[in-house]
Amino acid sequence: MAGYFRDEGIVLKSRDYQETDQLLTILTPRHGKLDAIVKGVRKPKSSLRSGTQQLCRSRFLFYAGKSLATITQCEVQSIYAPLRQDLKRLAYAFYLVEIADSAVMPGQVNPAMYILLKQGLEILAGAPPVLVARAFEARVLKILGLEPRLDRCASCGGDLDGGGRPALSPAAGGILCARCRGREGPEYQVMLGSIKAWQQLNRMNWQHLRRMHLTPNLTRELEEILPAFLEYYLDRKLKSRALINEIGGSENDGTGKDRPATRTPGD
Repeated sequence: MAGYFRDEGIVLKSRDYQETDQLLTILTPRHGKLDAIVKGVRKPKSSLRSGTQQLCRSRFLFYAGKSLATITQCEVQSIYAPLRQDLKRLAYAFYLVEIADSAVMPGQVNPAMYILLKQGLEILAGAPPVLVARAFEARVLKILGLEPRLDRCASCGGDLDGGGRPALSPAAGGILCARCRGREGPEYQVMLGSIKAWQQLNRMNWQHLRRMHLTPNLTRELEEILPAFLEYYLDRKLKSRALINEIGGSENDGTGKDRPATRTPGD
């Protein structure tokens, strides 16, 4: 239905549209993920330019046309300046934005995802980017109703035996007991500490993330298994991970490098 409406939003994507316009993908708390045209924004004197950049949170006035909305006004709330001044943090910010864009369908209203993205970008300015990314991934899975089972076998529901390293399977939806291993696609053998750290990341207050410390082994294992689960359920590769790896995004976090999680045969 045509008409004006207001909402806050975070610009997920921006691409050129016609001669001087741009087409934005915006995540909003009340109107979901939507595409909107910004007319004349590529002109040097456009008043809408500052509030419609990618990775910018603004309050928008939209006009809902027959096919696409048009942005007629915007008021900048945050451009996340600290992230734009640090290449590594900026790469992680794009990663969070890509996850949110992949997890929310066009027109889908998901206020929890909007709040999570807003909080994630805010805390990314001061907390270790690696930990922010892992906490964000874990909470996205929870919001989508895809939180893996980590207390009992995800396949048979039975108790976990104490022998060997736990095995995690995206296809099975969580951890596997010794009897059920090797049945459902790729598995990741990890330390018990990685399971506990995953659970902690999922429930920890964002502000406490700055105080969390992980060993190099745990950091590397979580860096593999959490994105693996997310990419499996989203059914797509997250391209921003390549940028993070290219700039050495997991280094210089006080964690160092170490051996990654071990995949079992069948991957």
